Amino acid sequence: MANYDILDEKYYLSQYPWVKPALDAGIIKSGREHFEKFGQAAGLTKISRYFDEQTYLAQNPDIAPLVRSANNPNAPFATGLDHFIKFGYEEGRRRVSPDYDEAFYVANNRDLQPFIQNGTFKNGYQHFIKFGIRDGRFGTSFLEPEYLQKNPDIRPFVESGALKTGREHYFNFGKNEPNRSATFVGSSGNDILTGSGVGNAELIGVEVGLGTGNGFGSGRVYESDGSNEFDTLIGGSGRDTFALGEENITSRGTPLGSTQFYIGPGFATIRNFTKGQDTIQLAGAISLSESYLDIFSVFPINNGRDLAIQTKGFRNPRNGVPSISDSDTIAIIEGGGNLTLNQLPSSPAFTFLIG
Repeated sequence: MANYDILDEKYYLSQYPWVKPALDAGIIKSGREHFEKFGQAAGLTKISRYFDEQTYLAQNPDIAPLVRSANNPNAPFATGLDHFIKFGYEEGRRRVSPDYDEAFYVANNRDLQPFIQNGTFKNGYQHFIKFGIRDGRFGTSFLEPEYLQKNPDIRPFVESGALKTGREHYFNFGKNEPNRSATFVGSSGNDILTGSGVGNAELIGVEVGLGTGNGFGSGRVYESDGSNEFDTLIGGSGRDTFALGEENITSRGTPLGSTQFYIGPGFATIRNFTKGQDTIQLAGAISLSESYLDIFSVFPINNGRDLAIQTKGFRNPRNGVPSISDSDTIAIIEGGGNLTLNQLPSSPAFTFLIG
């Protein structure tokens, strides 16, 4: 039975504007009616930001021989999308778009896993299409909502359908613009993140969501803290920030405290760190007389080849009680054994940028 959950009528009409006059004249009642009666059989495939015909056929090679072409005019399906609507969606196929990664979406939204296990959703993609997009969830490690928020000049192009997503803009254009920045996030499991672009790329290996009502200006919610995670953060050609902690800022810009990642078992492995260009972001409350060296140890390991970052044992500034254990490794910088990391003068109150 055909399923049209993925059809985004506004996007469909933006991609095929010649349909709108028939809609205005009352010849058809909706974009969906046009697609079901005419567009699907005619081979129209741009009905969703999160379905890509070429990706579907490339990632599902068993489908390609079933799609009509000049050399195969009697094949049963007009397009890969035709197959997906009739069978693929209900079969649980989810390799459908460069802007959606099933493994990431399920790992980054752990609340969905019981519903997939009990059959409420066949996979994460079905949830994403029906609810996740509307709820502001994102389908890949690229922090899509925040990119659009920080780059308002791009939003009109996405809203009009000239671009599918902010991610599409970044990888086609933004990564080549020095003034653009992007954030890549992980999950509560082990992740490999790679920076991309000539501007600023922020790599956060822990699970990040976007919420409202938490008082934080960025809207970020850290849904894991890196404990029991072994993440790999790989720098790109631009200026990379490897986040090992984050300062929490109220909506009024006031420091509220900090979140330190990788406390306890687990740590981040940092690769391609470029001295003088990249930065390490650490977090922890210190007094005015302290520096990051008072709460972190930085020293070479593995015969001087790599650099380890460990805690010295944080203490609650109010009562002096230890809150974080001593000698806990939170990161290893591969090839960084000869680095001397210095706290940057622009470091915020609770977060230390070193590089």
